[in-house]
This record gives sequence, C-alpha cells and structure tokens, in this order.
Amino acid sequence: MKCFMFNQWKLYANGELPPAASKGLEQHAVECPQCQIKLQEWVDHMLEEEFSTYPEVPVPDTFTDEVMRKLFEAAPARTARKRSSRTRRQRGWDIVKKTGLVVAGLTALVVTGTVVSPTFANYVNSLFQIEKDADNGMKNAVDKGFVQKLEQKVTDQGITFEAKEVMADSMRIAVIYDVYDQNGKQIKIGEDGHLLNAYLIDSTGKDWLEDDGPTLGGHGKYFIVEQPLNTIFESAEATPNMLTLKLEQTEIAGKKGKWSLEIPIDMKKAKEATKTVVFQDTAFHSPLGMEIELEKIEFSPSATRLMLETTLAKSAYVEVEREMEEVTLEGERSNITEKYKDPILSGNDIAYEITNEKGDVVAAWDNPFLDEGITKEKNVLRLMGAVGRSQGDYEMKWWHTFGPIQGEQKLKLQLKKIYEKKWASSKFDLAPAELNKRSATFKDETGSTFTFSAFSFESGSDNKPGVAVLTVEGTLGKDVVNTQSWDVKDENGQSHPVRLKTNSTRDKDGRVHVKGKLEIPRMEKRPKSLSVTYKEYAVEHPVNWEVPFEIK
Repeated sequence: MKCFMFNQWKLYANGELPPAASKGLEQHAVECPQCQIKLQEWVDHMLEEEFSTYPEVPVPDTFTDEVMRKLFEAAPARTARKRSSRTRRQRGWDIVKKTGLVVAGLTALVVTGTVVSPTFANYVNSLFQIEKDADNGMKNAVDKGFVQKLEQKVTDQGITFEAKEVMADSMRIAVIYDVYDQNGKQIKIGEDGHLLNAYLIDSTGKDWLEDDGPTLGGHGKYFIVEQPLNTIFESAEATPNMLTLKLEQTEIAGKKGKWSLEIPIDMKKAKEATKTVVFQDTAFHSPLGMEIELEKIEFSPSATRLMLETTLAKSAYVEVEREMEEVTLEGERSNITEKYKDPILSGNDIAYEITNEKGDVVAAWDNPFLDEGITKEKNVLRLMGAVGRSQGDYEMKWWHTFGPIQGEQKLKLQLKKIYEKKWASSKFDLAPAELNKRSATFKDETGSTFTFSAFSFESGSDNKPGVAVLTVEGTLGKDVVNTQSWDVKDENGQSHPVRLKTNSTRDKDGRVHVKGKLEIPRMEKRPKSLSVTYKEYAVEHPVNWEVPFEIK
C-alpha cells in the first residue's frame, strides 16, 4: 500500500511546506519503510542529476560512516534502551545522510528567522539545559522538542545582539541570547539582569504587550528572557496560531543604537500538545464568605496551569484606613487618611495539593507570603505577570502555574487551608540604646510575643546603601502564620518603612516561631526612641475538600 504522506515530498523539496510540516515529514521518514525506499530512489536521482556536471572528487568508502560516527560522538550518551533502537532506525539515518542538502535548505530558512515552529524533534545539547535561570519546565520542553536553534543576530556600534535559542509552548516563550563586541568578547549588562523592550505581535498586528513595561533579562552563561503567555491568553485555544516576538535594545554598555530582532513563531503544534481538563459545577463554599470554583487545568510541555474563580460575599470586605503622603505641585507635603474596602480572603491565599494514585504530591500551592520554613508549596513556577484578574465587584479569576505534569494519569486536588487577612493595632515602644544591654519583650492582641534584642547598623556595598537593623524573635499567636506591613517611627514622628526578614518554623503544636531582623533603610543615625508597629497578619483555617480528575 502506498504511504499517504509520500506525495508531500515534492512540496517539501520545493520549499512549499511550512516548517512544522517539513519537520514532521523528516521524522516520518525515519519510521516509514515505504517512504525510505521511494525517497532514497528519488534522492539518488536528484543528486545524480544535480551534480552530473561537476568533476568527481574521490573520497574513501568509509567517508559517510566516519562523518556520522563523529556526529554520534558529539551527542550525549544514550541510555541502553535508546541505543537498542538504533538498528531499527539505521535505515532512517541512511535517508537523513542522503537528504542532507535538502535538510540544510530548510535549516537556512529557520536560522534567518522566517518561522520558528515548535515540533517534536529532539534537540540535543540545548543551552536551556545548562542556563542557571532555566527551570525544569524549560528543560522538559527541550526533551519534548519545543526548543529550536536560532542564531539570529544584529550588529550596531560594534556590538552584536544574537538570539541563540527559543523555547515556545502554550504557556510561555523564552529566548536565550548573547551580547558581545567586535572581538567576540561577551558584554555583561548588569549583575541582576537588565531591561529590554519586548513586543508580542499577532497576525493582525496587535501587540499583546502594549500595556506592559520593559522585560527583564537575566544572566547566567548567556542571557535569558522569558515572556509568559499564561497571563495573556486565558487558554491554549485562545492563543493565536502565529505570534512574533520582537526584542529590542536601544543602549548597550553605554552606547546608544538600535538592536532589534523579530522571531516569528508558529504556535499550532504548541497548542496541539496542550492537554486540558475542564471542570463542571465544581465549587467549594467557605463559611468565611468565599466560593472557590475550579474551571480547568492545562498541561503543556513546560508548565501546568490551574484556573479558578472566586466570589466573595459582602461580609468578606472590611473598611480600613491608611495614611498616605500627598505632595503638591509646589513641593509641600502633608499626610492624608484614606478609607477603602479591603477583602479578607483571596484566591491566592489558599493551600492545596495535587496528588497521584500513589499519594505522591506532584504539585502544591500555598500562601505566597509564608516563609520557606513553613510553606507547603511544591513545583510552583513564579512566572512574571498578574495571578489574578477582576471579573466584577466581587469576582476574581486566578491562575496558578506549576512545573509540567506529564503522561496519562489519575490525580486528585485536595484543598487544605484558607488564609484570612486581619488587621492589627500592635505597638512596641523601644529605646535603641538600651537594647544591646537588655532585650525588650512584648505580647500583643493577637497572642503573639516579640522580643527585640539589639539595634545596629549594617554597612552597604557599592550599589546598596547601609541599613539600620533591629534583631527580633517571636512566637506567633494560635493559627497566626505571618505578619506584614511593618513600620517604625522615631522620636520626631518621622515614619520609616521597614523590611522584615525572618526564618519561620513550627513546633509540635503547630505554633509558628520567627527569628530574623527588621531592616530600616535610609536611617543614618541611632534614634532616641522607636515606635514599632505592624498592620496586618494572616490566620489559617483548615479545610477538607477534594476533587478527582484524569489526564487523558
């Protein structure tokens, strides 16, 4: 029986197939004996006709095998199982050897940036496997064939900006790039990353990042920039089939210029590779005043996205006051008090686990403000962008992202906790000069106890100013898991925002213990007195609700 795909080869040879279809055809040839026989006859004829006018250059009989041997040596060692399949695929490799010129023509199109199309081809030795900022989801996308080599570059002012690889699936696009001078020496731009302009344009010309600010590029051996799609498109289906990612720099190493690269990406394969589980009428009603409705979970090669919607009752909002500093056009400053409604519950401040049939936790979400010592989160991907979107006065949509969960399997989501935000009026009056001699201990209305034991100054570095530091330890009240919005005022009534840096642990009774410091930026001399307060804290409420589902 004639293979139904064989009629595609002429279109392939003439460059009339899109890159995704071309790549799929190449993989098909590796496995299809009928195409291998026909294709070998066709390629032999094509090569004979193409090169009949060229003088023959003698090469040893072992030339082709020697070249392929060196290619295999350059690739990572295969497992025993993969090596056992080489005999079965040997005929396919013979075809790949013969079609080298045809494949090279396709590669030239991809390298010049015509279209990047995620496929299921293996790409060995990817830079995503070694970059420090590449997470496990990106590395899994490499294994699934959703990373491609680019080698697009632009040079201005003697500086070259080169995009080396792109990863693209329905959750995100990431690009590894490099910046170097005319001598090939790498230029490092900022220790903690740098900003570059990013545009994400669909086939209609719409820029989906029009309202966003610059994108942050990190640095390991090379630079890596990531553009999440899960915060832009609410589903894989809603993602356009074609997107163009444009990256632009206007200043590098103090030199002004224009470095701009456009990477067109065919998203169809990425969308096809995303599995979706849709929930129907699956909601939890909390007596605290929040309804949590599961909408769907999507599974892509690089990430897993859970989408839920929360509806709050009017009783879940509390009127609070906050002080704000107002500055007039003449530069005059004054403090004003603003009243507003603030929710005590949130779809972000919940805890749940996703477990498999063995009971293993494959993913877990927890309150993002908890210290590492007490959080139960697992496999969470902190992708840039919003995690919640308002749907009205009382409704919000949320999405939580995890590393990839792969394969067909039965899973279960178990809601464990809901965290309630509360407001505090605690106030601790301190004499900094006395703290080094004698610590000061306070117990507040939440049942929490705090001990302040020292006041000191820590010198800064070249880029960071020094800070004043209060050493603090505490045991939080029953069911209290954290405290937020700390503030200090000196004897003159001058307010100083502070950063609380603590490590938290739990004792056998579940009480949370904190130990760390309060950092006070821009305080240059020791005050005579300090009034320390915090405005918010969180209380945990246990929940027992579960929903089974299946990836098919």
